[in-house]
Amino acid sequence: MSSSRQGGGVDVILESCDFDHENVPHCPHGPTLLFERFSAGGSSSGRFYACSACRDRRDCNFFRWENAKATSGLGKEGKYRTGQSHQQLHCRLKVFRQMRLKDRKLCKDCGMLLLPDDWLAHEGHDLLERVTRRQLRRPSTLLPPIENKKTNAQYLFSDAAVKFTLGCIEDRGFHKVLCLGTPR
Repeated sequence: MSSSRQGGGVDVILESCDFDHENVPHCPHGPTLLFERFSAGGSSSGRFYACSACRDRRDCNFFRWENAKATSGLGKEGKYRTGQSHQQLHCRLKVFRQMRLKDRKLCKDCGMLLLPDDWLAHEGHDLLERVTRRQLRRPSTLLPPIENKKTNAQYLFSDAAVKFTLGCIEDRGFHKVLCLGTPR
């Protein structure tokens, strides 16, 4: 038993024989992580899914007990502040990529790719127009770093460091990375 468990707290569950990787719930930021909460005496008081990207529940309040059924017809996906699921936002990106360059706009205030139906609602916001495919491939270059250091890691690596890290990951045959602690 680790000392952190004896004092109570939460641990992430990375490996588990009974962990069902296919049915992991999703929040707006992608697949969630399974956590286990411990009481002050070190005994488990339950396992739950929560956002893998945000450490502060004010930034992503997705929470579901491990054995709870999905509610509100959300299936295994949660909803984002926009009321859209991760899958819906991904579909939005596909549509956005197909738009003409002159019509591609990003609302910097909301951090949202805008479709023509959204333009009026974002009138007066700080917009970036003519978003290129290259910019879409490197979205961290489009958005300013987030100032909340408690919640979001904002370390920006050089291109050389990114290429080296990606090369190492690809050389080892990995297809998914849990968290690198950086948006680039």
